[in-house]
Amino acid sequence: MRSSHWFRGLAPLVVVFVWTSSACARQSAQVKEEASRAVEEAASTITSEDMRARIATIADDSMGGRDTPSPGLDKTAQWIADQYAAFGLAPAGDDGTFFQRYAFPLRALDTAGVHFGSVVDGENVMLTYGEDYFVAAATPFEDRAMGHGSLVWVGRSADGSWPAVESARGQVMVVSLPGAYDRDWRIAAAQARRTAQDAGARALLVVLGADFPEIAFERLSELAAEPSRSLVDPEEIPVYYLRPAAAAALLARGGLDLAALVAAPGDPQVVPGVEAHFSADAVIVEEATAPNVVAVLRGSDPELADTYVVFSAHMDHVGVGSPNAAGDSIYNGADDDASGTAALVEMAEAFSVLDEAPRRSLVFLNVSGEEKGLLGSRWFTEHPTVPVDRIVANVNMDMIARNAPDSVVVIGQEYSSLGPLVQSVAADHPDLGLTVSEDPWPEERFFFRSDHFNFARLEIPALFFFAGVHEDYHQPSDELGKLDLDKAARVARLAFWTAYAIADSPAAPTWTEQGIMEVRALTR
Repeated sequence: MRSSHWFRGLAPLVVVFVWTSSACARQSAQVKEEASRAVEEAASTITSEDMRARIATIADDSMGGRDTPSPGLDKTAQWIADQYAAFGLAPAGDDGTFFQRYAFPLRALDTAGVHFGSVVDGENVMLTYGEDYFVAAATPFEDRAMGHGSLVWVGRSADGSWPAVESARGQVMVVSLPGAYDRDWRIAAAQARRTAQDAGARALLVVLGADFPEIAFERLSELAAEPSRSLVDPEEIPVYYLRPAAAAALLARGGLDLAALVAAPGDPQVVPGVEAHFSADAVIVEEATAPNVVAVLRGSDPELADTYVVFSAHMDHVGVGSPNAAGDSIYNGADDDASGTAALVEMAEAFSVLDEAPRRSLVFLNVSGEEKGLLGSRWFTEHPTVPVDRIVANVNMDMIARNAPDSVVVIGQEYSSLGPLVQSVAADHPDLGLTVSEDPWPEERFFFRSDHFNFARLEIPALFFFAGVHEDYHQPSDELGKLDLDKAARVARLAFWTAYAIADSPAAPTWTEQGIMEVRALTR
């Protein structure tokens, strides 16, 4: 009887508990459904009509082709900043503005002051500029442009990259770089320079191969002395490119044989008894700066809001050039990359209409200088306006409005958990009508050719949305009328859904074990 009485007294409580739990579950499901519907409605604001209007503004003749630097580029940057302000995004540039500016002056090498020599037992031997070597544009800061140090032979590793070389700190690092003056060679040269700078070397010597074209040697010797735009980087070191004969004679002064060193790569070694001295200063002909535009939408999670997903696109193009048969000399870059820029603005507007932002904060980064060597994204990643160690991913868009209407290439899928994620997002949204493909053009090395690269080299997982090049690439004919605006809007919505999934996940993206190894090999 006592047990029965006890049960009868408890029964109403059980009913209340069950009813309450059921109500909570229904309420939770309703909240999730409403949130999902809100995100769906936000994504639907990205339309082909809006893409047309935005691209028409960015790729208008009045923007003058958006060269870096140029009044048209500044006008474009201001228009983008005004859009972000209208959406209620917060400025995340310098000094409380939407703009992050970097120095990009017109500089020229002072050839009269260039020298490279070596001292052995008090005997000084000088090399001759334009005959024995030429110089890449040097920094105008004296403490970097001139100095001395021992030669440290590093050579070339078997996988085409260079290892970190502690012995090169404060010295002159020497590498071997055979090959013609093509894109692969230039990428390898840039990797060598970064390795030398990271190692703390005072200068870098690049020993050319016997197959380096004579005409390229002569022209590069001349170009170094002509005024050109270059990023002023306080970490930049002078780079000297030596003919094989000059390099062989230099190393022979220390008792080393160049042919034997190149044939059998080994550990880095100091060249005995040889002290190099160098000077390669540049003068600024004209001061200039270029803009990035940076805006942020604060995340909704109290803890995860201090982590960031960066969405990027380059707003620059190549400016005004040679006219085509129709007499058009303005290179408007409607696809490259007004399409990606417009998509980024559309995504920012879509996120801004949500009542509740994703858990993580969102950074919208429009960079300049992409066409000049990924300069704006390099500047941002090296001078970040948000903590770079709190950036969990980068989603980059460049040229998304041409070619096959039912597919888009997303580069970088194989390296991190972002690959399966974007495939899952595409599968969950068949209405987009897009197949997500991996890079079908590995020989073109597109991994190196847009702004996601500067995030990947900092080991930040990145994806690159890209629809491929076409016959109007870097031509005045890259115009609005040739774009598939419906495709551009669908790619932008796919990027939005992918970005939302990254930003709202409690787990940050991760590299695969093989992926991080490959990325390190590619970016070092």
